[in-house]
Amino acid sequence: MADPRGSSAPDLDILGDQVTLHPSGYVEPPQRPQDRDKEQNLVEHMARFRTSPLEFLREVSLHVSGTGWRAYNHFIGQPIFYNGFSDNMTAAVLSTPILQKQITELAEKRIAFEEKEGLLKPNDPSYAAKKTQRKNGIEHSLQELCEKMTGDMICKMESRPFIRGAYYMCTQLLTRAYHQGIHVSSEEVLRLRAVAREAEKNKQSIIFLPCHRSHVDYVSLQLICYRLGLALPTVVAGDNLNFPVVGSFLQHADTLLQGGFNFECFVEGGRSRTGKLLPPKFGILGFILDSILSGRVEDAIICPVSTQYDKVIETEGYVTELLGVPKKKENLADFLSASSILSLKLGRVDVRFHKPWSIRDFIREQRARTTSIPP
Repeated sequence: MADPRGSSAPDLDILGDQVTLHPSGYVEPPQRPQDRDKEQNLVEHMARFRTSPLEFLREVSLHVSGTGWRAYNHFIGQPIFYNGFSDNMTAAVLSTPILQKQITELAEKRIAFEEKEGLLKPNDPSYAAKKTQRKNGIEHSLQELCEKMTGDMICKMESRPFIRGAYYMCTQLLTRAYHQGIHVSSEEVLRLRAVAREAEKNKQSIIFLPCHRSHVDYVSLQLICYRLGLALPTVVAGDNLNFPVVGSFLQHADTLLQGGFNFECFVEGGRSRTGKLLPPKFGILGFILDSILSGRVEDAIICPVSTQYDKVIETEGYVTELLGVPKKKENLADFLSASSILSLKLGRVDVRFHKPWSIRDFIREQRARTTSIPP
């Protein structure tokens, strides 16, 4: 086993802080009694100050100093940690031709409305100058609104120490609830890392499509990507789907896809309250498909993800909702104050990665099937 304090981002076999390096391609690791179907416990129960103060302090010092894989310096994917990343992403979104065209069209529609209401009078001697001035003012206001909303939805990923600290804190919280850790298939993860390397070379995005049963879904995926040295995916959720002016996430998705940045979205649209998968909503996937069909983006990689739990954290809340109690708005204070939940032993989380596939290849296959159907 490699020394965890000197190892870099692993090629896999991961068990807690112990990492075994493999050459490229899957090499079956030595069988151990605790192995089950080539599964590995990616995130184990971490040291607690009360029970093991020295080990706890050692873990904290390793994360603070960024020792080995914790530094997250050599991840697979496009660069996402540098000063000015957020500003550059915002500028890229605002400069998209589709957005600028939509702003111009909305300004023209507003001018037409004001003319109809008599606010702008064509018989006014200074009509042309006032119309131009008013149109420029409307476009400027829309630009400011877009800039503010884009800045709100762009991920702020400029601080590596913050990301390291967030990983440590999330792992601490998660392993308090799921004491048996996060389990993955080493073979699936090796395959995913190989695809990620190829996607990085071609500057293509990996679009993770997890099922959505719990808030832990996106937390566990972020932890896995960090631990395996993969570029963290941007989560498509909440206000990201309510972009003003354009009324869609298309511009931001284009920017991510054109830059080859990873992201994840939940095609179910919301969390399942029963454990069963919800009917898919193809909004964001439709935007992605349009980006590729239009030629704005060459290709992207889809990676379906399944997350299973022995028991979800939100079970009690789901029961009350199914009984007719209105859904309570989530807030961080309630989660952190729920010591009874964090102290529960909810078992384990199992994450499985389906074989990633190319959207461009999928389109070709569908077109070939269509043309081969006899009239």
